[in-house]
Amino acid sequence: MVKEYRLTLITVVFLVVIGGLGMSLRCYFFKQSRLPPGQSIWRLTYSVDFQVREGEKCNIALPDNTPQNRIFRESFSRLGIWMDIIRNKRTGAREAVIVPLADHTQGQFRAQFDIHVKSNITSSGSPFLKDLSPAGRAHYLRTERHVQTNDPYILNILSRLTHKNISKSQLLENIFNYCAENVIRNDSLPSSDALNTLREGTGTSLGQVRAMLALCRTAKIPARLVTGFIIENQRDAKPQFWIEVLLKKKWFPCDPVNGYFGNLPAHFLPLRCENIELIKVSPQITCQSRFAIYRLIPSPLMFHAHQNKLSNIVDLTRLSPGMQEIVMLLLLIPIGALITTVFRNIIGLPSFGTFTPTLIALSFIKADWRTGCVLIVLVISVGILTRFILDKLKLLLVARLSIILTLVISCMILAVSILDHFSLTPSASAVLLPTVILTFVIERFFITWEEDSLLQTMKMAAGTLIIAVVCFGILGWDWLGRLILTFPELQLWNIALLLLLGRYTGYRLSELWRFRDLLNVTTGGKTS
Repeated sequence: MVKEYRLTLITVVFLVVIGGLGMSLRCYFFKQSRLPPGQSIWRLTYSVDFQVREGEKCNIALPDNTPQNRIFRESFSRLGIWMDIIRNKRTGAREAVIVPLADHTQGQFRAQFDIHVKSNITSSGSPFLKDLSPAGRAHYLRTERHVQTNDPYILNILSRLTHKNISKSQLLENIFNYCAENVIRNDSLPSSDALNTLREGTGTSLGQVRAMLALCRTAKIPARLVTGFIIENQRDAKPQFWIEVLLKKKWFPCDPVNGYFGNLPAHFLPLRCENIELIKVSPQITCQSRFAIYRLIPSPLMFHAHQNKLSNIVDLTRLSPGMQEIVMLLLLIPIGALITTVFRNIIGLPSFGTFTPTLIALSFIKADWRTGCVLIVLVISVGILTRFILDKLKLLLVARLSIILTLVISCMILAVSILDHFSLTPSASAVLLPTVILTFVIERFFITWEEDSLLQTMKMAAGTLIIAVVCFGILGWDWLGRLILTFPELQLWNIALLLLLGRYTGYRLSELWRFRDLLNVTTGGKTS
């Protein structure tokens, strides 16, 4: 007995030391990789689904390095398509060329870009090639379908902004001020061409940018449209537009929508030049796309992931936001098991298994606790009522449990449909996890009822709910999940605590209360 106890202590000390060493190394590398004030790390994701025909293709604009933004990691996945990355001959912008594979009518394209934003640097132009040839100048002065130049109405506006001996720089500033101050933004309008926007004095953000583009070209100032993203947290990121004008052999960015002239903040990320569509497809291709932008927590190995792939495995913060949520959920389960062990071994509170309270708590944390409470009441009510009805039929255990589970699930599906009809639950994910967990709980409930008494079953159900509530309160702390995701070595400390709890042979607190009269007699106390 003494030998096992010493071996347990040695193991506990070893786990604590190894876990502490791992955390210390991570803290050291965190300090080394700490970003300067104002800089940040972001992740841009592409999700594109195609319905295509063989022989067709499409082009997808990709981000590129700029003086203020650096793409330090990128990854691609594709299904049913062939992909190649090229540079546009005119602008130099990066593009992914997508061609469907033979015998495939559907394709998927997924991309992920990790971006280092240096917010202390302002943008003085996009990385696109600077075409200064006569043909290039003529190209950036041309009339387009939505960018009408030399129209009498536009010429009239330009004449009011021009005076004798005005310089190109001053004229450009006058045009910018006019479009920023005299055009009211209204993105609900259908029209976004330059002429209608200037006539009405209102237009979409794209129309406001096109209005400045038309005035610049009419004034013989070469200008081009730029499409990109503003880097900020967006689950459904929408493209943004601004223009660049060629002045003194240099491209100057101008954004009349947000009021930036000559320089843009570092969180403006250009993707495509001269086209508003980030995905250019043939008419025969049906395409659904979604873009998202998330801020990332800098990790020790983030900037060296391409140099040391083996060490990158232990960096869980490199995972995508969706994968991080799943991993965080899994890492919280051992913490919930530790809480359950404390309640069962130290307090003496019974429960349906070790992981059931944790799973119930996590289902409410990651879904919707109000929906979960409704489902708990529904499960218990329907289960008990069905149990009493089927008791009269004298069925075998397995058949009886199967019938009960079928009825319980049917009632839960009905409840889900009712909640969804009245918009009382946010989404299907808010009810799926509680439904799955409670389906297994009801089975454990009735098996215990069959093997033991109803009173003991209700005690275990009450204990399970109490532990689940405590787990819900503790595991619901967002900082706890982030801490374990950043320092997975904490699981070694969790194992060490479980080893100590596994060696506990003293009285449980519930036993002290249960045998309190006997304890009073032993210690010389009086009993009633």
